[in-house]
Amino acid sequence: MAGEDDIKKAGEKYLPMKSGTRAIENPELRAAAYEAYKLRAEFPELLAPTVRGAVGTMLDDPAKIELPAGLEPLREMATRDGLTLDALHRRIITEQMVTGRYGILPGVTKSGSPYLAGYITEAITNWDTDDEQRPDWLMLNETRLVLDRSTGDWSTLEQYRECYVENGRYMARVWTKTGGTWKVDEPVEAANRKRQPLDELPFIFVGTSDLTPDPDDVPLYGLAKLAVRVYRLDADYTFALHMTSEPTPVAIGFDDPKEAVKQGRAPTTLGSSKLWILPAGGDAKYLEFSGPGLAAQEKAIQSSLDRAVIFGANLLADTQRTAESGEAIKLRLGNQTSTLKTVLLTASAGLEKALKNLAVWMGEDPNKVVVTPNVDFFDHTVTAQEIDAIVRGWQAGAYSWRSAFSRLQKGGVIPEDRTPEEELEMIDQDEFEREDKSASLIPPNRQPEQQQ
Repeated sequence: MAGEDDIKKAGEKYLPMKSGTRAIENPELRAAAYEAYKLRAEFPELLAPTVRGAVGTMLDDPAKIELPAGLEPLREMATRDGLTLDALHRRIITEQMVTGRYGILPGVTKSGSPYLAGYITEAITNWDTDDEQRPDWLMLNETRLVLDRSTGDWSTLEQYRECYVENGRYMARVWTKTGGTWKVDEPVEAANRKRQPLDELPFIFVGTSDLTPDPDDVPLYGLAKLAVRVYRLDADYTFALHMTSEPTPVAIGFDDPKEAVKQGRAPTTLGSSKLWILPAGGDAKYLEFSGPGLAAQEKAIQSSLDRAVIFGANLLADTQRTAESGEAIKLRLGNQTSTLKTVLLTASAGLEKALKNLAVWMGEDPNKVVVTPNVDFFDHTVTAQEIDAIVRGWQAGAYSWRSAFSRLQKGGVIPEDRTPEEELEMIDQDEFEREDKSASLIPPNRQPEQQQ
């Protein structure tokens, strides 16, 4: 997901050294040869555009979020780092697509303001459940960089948050490593505004298909593997291309080549201004890499890219298709978006559950929290020909005016927030204005005579 720079920093983790390069005895020359091999390779940016496209598709129409009055401030300030609720929803889905899950921990500041703390999957280091398989113990990695403002230096603060349920009470404490030893704060017990303790751990595990602690599969893991495969193939392909463009000159006929070079008798450079003088019976030629496997390598790269398209990297392919029926389009798009719908529904359910837990903590009615995502990813935009067909069907009495209005509204012709009554009123107003304008264009000598 981070792209080519991070992939190349990992070195042989993603791009193994060629056997010929590994055979170079001089470690400096071996390292230089590998760096050149790696530098020429290109890592395909397949994953990040696909993630952005998928998230954009899912949240093109943001979810409708209903909140009780006490949680309304969360719309504009849901997290302590300033994310809105919609932005937090986007972050949850992005993490689902890349790592398979995300964690949300509701909290309340010392001043009594509610917030949601998000945790990437790497920060959820350990957990356990009770006899009913409900999470009752959790360890969260909150290690971060801190700034010493007096010196301007940054240092790493190792910190973990332990959340647990003990004797029916939710508690949390912070572990901090200083000077090589771990120190723990006093446990803090959570209670609602009526001073009643919370009886369960409010942390929410948001996977790709459910809200259980067990990790789910990563939706785009297959695409990530294909990207690495293309990277390795491209490294070999560009290496072969480089070799075909770098033929090696050879001079034959010197009894002692090293001595001939040292004495300046053997040629060491190329060019029209450089005269080569060879001994009697000598010869000169090129050793050239013919690259017979280049076509096969190119085909393998294209094959991997074609497979990547299956995983959603539609930016790499021509997506134009022949004419399809509406039902065929619906079935095809339905298959393509089934994973996205599952991810979106799970993310929305997780966000709703976290908000409900926070509502209980704040003494609000959790039933007033509702997160309703838009799971209709189809493009319903109608063409001019379809508009004409819809109007003619209504005129022929095949369906009511309201049915025609609904189809035109779904097709983007009429704004979603407009009612049929408002549309009829606007049509009447247009007709009145047209008649008034037409009357004003009639010449004076053609105006009807006024009654005496």
